[in-house]
Amino acid sequence: MKRLMTLLLSGALFFAVVSCNDDPQPPTPAPDLVQAASAAGLTTLLAAVEAVPGLAGALLNADAITVFAPTNDAFNAALAAFGASNLAELVDAIGGPDNLETVLGFHVVPAVAFSENLNATNTVPTLSGQSLTVNRSGNTVTVIDAAGNTATVISADVEIRNGVVHVIDRVLLPELEMPEVPTPNLVEAATAANLTTLLSAVTAVDGLADALLAADAITVFAPTNDAFGAALEAFNAANLDQLVARIGGLENLQTVLGFHVVPAVAFSGDLAATNTFPTLGGQEITVTRNGNGVTVTDALGNTANVVAADVAIENGVVHVIDGVLLPELTLPNVVEAATAADLTVLLDAVTAAGLGEALLGAEAITVFAPTNDAFVDLLEALNLSSLEELIAELGAEAVTKVLTYHVVPAVAFSFDLEDGAQTVPTLAGENLTVTRTADGVTVTDAGGNTFNVIAADVAIANGVVHVIDGVVLPTLD
Repeated sequence: MKRLMTLLLSGALFFAVVSCNDDPQPPTPAPDLVQAASAAGLTTLLAAVEAVPGLAGALLNADAITVFAPTNDAFNAALAAFGASNLAELVDAIGGPDNLETVLGFHVVPAVAFSENLNATNTVPTLSGQSLTVNRSGNTVTVIDAAGNTATVISADVEIRNGVVHVIDRVLLPELEMPEVPTPNLVEAATAANLTTLLSAVTAVDGLADALLAADAITVFAPTNDAFGAALEAFNAANLDQLVARIGGLENLQTVLGFHVVPAVAFSGDLAATNTFPTLGGQEITVTRNGNGVTVTDALGNTANVVAADVAIENGVVHVIDGVLLPELTLPNVVEAATAADLTVLLDAVTAAGLGEALLGAEAITVFAPTNDAFVDLLEALNLSSLEELIAELGAEAVTKVLTYHVVPAVAFSFDLEDGAQTVPTLAGENLTVTRTADGVTVTDAGGNTFNVIAADVAIANGVVHVIDGVVLPTLD
């Protein structure tokens, strides 16, 4: 019985199969949107849709849609137009994921429109809330976006389960509301422009960065790294520290940097043909505009070009320039420098020997200047109690020789010295031995006594002063 039932079922199944084979085959179901896009190789479009959470599901479940689907080449052209190298960069360039959703929605009409259903001109709504213009001329269908760009349908009427896809050769752009980009502050703008040397210089001056960030309104003429490189070369400096030393220290660096800052906002479009502006350096610069070109002339008559104009910052604007602007800089003379360092005994000795005018009038000098304590040590060693007793003991001529033995007739900052010992001439007619090591600079006199430079590289009008902790002595008769 059981076997009979099996045969009956088998026969029934056979007849059913034969019967089915005799009937017409059912139509192949249309693909869904994702399947159709995959079959057409629209991988970038699919990646873009997947980047918007929920969008693929919404499109697959929509009642009726017409999709204008850009090719991969169309997306590549959009990447190039926006300066992007991949989809993520394109999303950033158009204003983020929300705007990507708007762009993709701008390609979808919430109704089914095969090409044969189109009029010559059609205005159709899209899921973005903006309308497209679709034109048909013979077998050619084009789509015009919000920017007036025209895309051509290159493969029409790809039926999908809930509508139709038309493949197009361009990404359609709706009107987009770009998110407001925060204006950078001066430090952020300089960092973005890779003005690293300028930032190092500003940081070297205590409080300057904060003062510039807090200023009400500024225009900054910001030198490039190459501009600072040229300034280093001009001053025979290997780095920023050496440049600062040669121009007279941090106070003069502040003057130089302030000379690049105008306490008002001046975009290039605001400039007259010739403009004279005050600066935070206390001196004026001349800014000239000729067509689209802007130049800046410093106190010495040197001209720098604006190579990148109108970089807006929170409290003003930055113009990047190809040169470092130089104000008039004041360096102390040797007497002023010694006074500032409180080298009173040295000054009294120079005055007593009548050497002041000679030192002030020298073309180029390096002075190894003993401290007051250094003179006290010498007096104690000679069992003397005052400078007057020293002069009386040695005689005026010998004192003059001692003092001129501290003066080299050339300019030598500490970083100009070779590593190790070197012999240098002095105004006394005898040589000093100057030694530079990793620990600092020392000076050795004719008697083999060695003293340390305790304050180096004090720039003066005609050279440099190094303060030392001993009095060097030449050969004395």
